Amino acid sequence: MSVTTAVFQQGKRMRFLWLAAPLLLMPILLVQSAWPPETLPRQAIEFMGPTFIIICVAGRCWASLYIGGRKNLELITNGPYKYTRNPLYFFSSLGLAGIGLTFGSLAIGAFYFLFGYLVFAYVSARESTVLVGFFGDAYRKYCREVPAFFPRFGRGAGDVEHRLLPTFDPAVLKRTAIDGCCFLLAIPGSELIESLQFANLLKPVLHLF
Repeated sequence: MSVTTAVFQQGKRMRFLWLAAPLLLMPILLVQSAWPPETLPRQAIEFMGPTFIIICVAGRCWASLYIGGRKNLELITNGPYKYTRNPLYFFSSLGLAGIGLTFGSLAIGAFYFLFGYLVFAYVSARESTVLVGFFGDAYRKYCREVPAFFPRFGRGAGDVEHRLLPTFDPAVLKRTAIDGCCFLLAIPGSELIESLQFANLLKPVLHLF
């Protein structure tokens, strides 16, 4: 498979994720946190939401400093890539969990994280097949040393392979930051939905802790 074909197929999969996002967000309109707004658990959960989203944005930018302009051209094993083979997907899943948590529900946060994990696990498995074709034994060795999704801290592939300095590609970093900041829209969005529910303009049909 050529680099152009692989990039095209990866692009199609990412566009599918963006198209699926509105459908994933729709259930929020019908769900309300079972925790009363003034309780400590509700406030703590709602605080965790933006925290996860900020970590998501920062983590995605961190990864883009290493992968930007090099994807499918070089095997990146340094920076966040020495802890997980797919830091962009891991941090994106944290962002999805953060979206759920902004609504004051651990259940929604867990569901969104699981959704991200399952979708990105499928995408990364397809991409791994392509990367084996690109990098052969070097990528197989990297897979043995570094987990696909959940980070493992300690000695990783970046400690034994050549070290790459972060590459500041303004266009890639800007695009990554803009994409990541879309997660921040969940913060005012949750406030708006809560206001509509409080005004009885939205009728939740399910209450989740």
